[in-house]
Amino acid sequence: MADTGGGMADESDGLPQDLTDRRVGDYQVLRKLGQGAMGQVYLARQLSLKREVALKFLRSDHAANPVALQRFQAEAEAVAQLTHPNIVQVFAVGEHDGLRYIALEYVDGRNLRDYLARKGAPELPLALSILRQVAAALQRAGEVGLVHRDVKPENIMITRKAEVKVADFGLSRYFAGGAVGGAEPLHLTQSGMTLGTPLYMSPEQVQGLPADHRSDIYSFGVTAYHLLAGQPPFTGATPFEVAVQHVREVAPPLAGLRPDLPAALCAVVHRMMAKSPADRYQTARDVMRDLAKVHKGLPLAPPAAPPSAETATATPLSGSATVLPPGGGNSRRAWRAVGAASLLALAGLGWWLPGRAHTPADVKTVGLPDARPPVAVTSARERELTGRTKDRTLKPAEYLTAMVELGVLYAQEHRPDDAEKVFKDLSADSAGRTEATVAGRLGLAVVLAHRDKAKESNQAVADAVAGGSGAAQVVLDKVLFKHPDLGQALAEALHRNAENLGTPKLPKEIEWLRTPGGLRGGRKP
Repeated sequence: MADTGGGMADESDGLPQDLTDRRVGDYQVLRKLGQGAMGQVYLARQLSLKREVALKFLRSDHAANPVALQRFQAEAEAVAQLTHPNIVQVFAVGEHDGLRYIALEYVDGRNLRDYLARKGAPELPLALSILRQVAAALQRAGEVGLVHRDVKPENIMITRKAEVKVADFGLSRYFAGGAVGGAEPLHLTQSGMTLGTPLYMSPEQVQGLPADHRSDIYSFGVTAYHLLAGQPPFTGATPFEVAVQHVREVAPPLAGLRPDLPAALCAVVHRMMAKSPADRYQTARDVMRDLAKVHKGLPLAPPAAPPSAETATATPLSGSATVLPPGGGNSRRAWRAVGAASLLALAGLGWWLPGRAHTPADVKTVGLPDARPPVAVTSARERELTGRTKDRTLKPAEYLTAMVELGVLYAQEHRPDDAEKVFKDLSADSAGRTEATVAGRLGLAVVLAHRDKAKESNQAVADAVAGGSGAAQVVLDKVLFKHPDLGQALAEALHRNAENLGTPKLPKEIEWLRTPGGLRGGRKP
């Protein structure tokens, strides 16, 4: 879960401005991780079991809403029934002093959206590993009849070891015929309301039609497209524009953006994004099976024959209960025509891409190396930064930025030796640039924290802060303002030091650095 810092929360959350250091039942709140539509999420320590958890607090205005309370409780009950290594686990649900919360498994990593923004599309073995793990999570959810309803990069967590955890089943509900113990499906959405994120919503969600596990497969397909192409298939100036494209438009061929990908993998992604649920994979297990074939270089089985144009007009795309109709006085007949055209286009697109002939059953695609463990794969981001540090035409400031980002990247990937080398080079900058020296010293403090040398790390930070009278303080601010990744890494390192030392507060000369937002607020010793 990506840390957004410990700044003040928006008062509209209906929660105290900052719950850091509060005791909530069996939990000691440590720091804020982020916030969303339902409330805030904090890192906390469960005192009885001495473990870190993520505490999700429901906004008080939602807590006064019976529907929101029901959804909050349903999330806890539904996900608590799922035990799977690729699903964020629910530990407890409770209430303390008017604060309603869910205690969740804490994932030490970042979500896929942030990963893609920082590193770009991953190498193929790592991408396949991520996709197979998400498919495994959705398969497990499908086995108990649970529909996530909001599969997107923000809800896919990736640990430092490239382990995937699907999070936030807050919009999920049971669908008919699959509920555990014969329970009735939950109906938590109001008539005419759609739940989900427009960039990744299925056509049936956009139209307000019933959504089952095949809706999750569509959203997973859009997420996979984003993962592999580095961008989602549909964009627009407004959520409305994006949502309508999911119903009316065919995604640009993935092969056109990534000609290096196996044709079979492109086919899998486009089949997941078929407009009609009947034309998609029917279960996540089917997706897993074909991803395994791609991984091993085996041919895919041909898809079932697409429906005729007459049949296509009777699919959910004809939508008698559309929620987001396109403008311009379109009638139901226009929707049917668009639906038929989209289905016919997708039927061919999924298995015959421009510039690539259909792969015959007796021809194998190129095999891939084992995608696990993926930690040995050199990321595109690392190659980019390494190349920049070797570019002699870079200006000093650009070189410093590349070095700092490379060192932070190594630290985040648990490569302390590589990170130490980068930061030592900076701290011993032959040109004597003070900014580089301070950045290098702070980076070395981060490395020490990752090696659980809390006292040495704290001392290194203190030395960097006190390294040059008042001028060093100004430089320190400039360093962390110019290099926010380093500021974030330093804050996380100091939190780790405090936890290792068993103290709620660090010495005042470095305590203010535990929150990157402290710099902006002028909180200095």
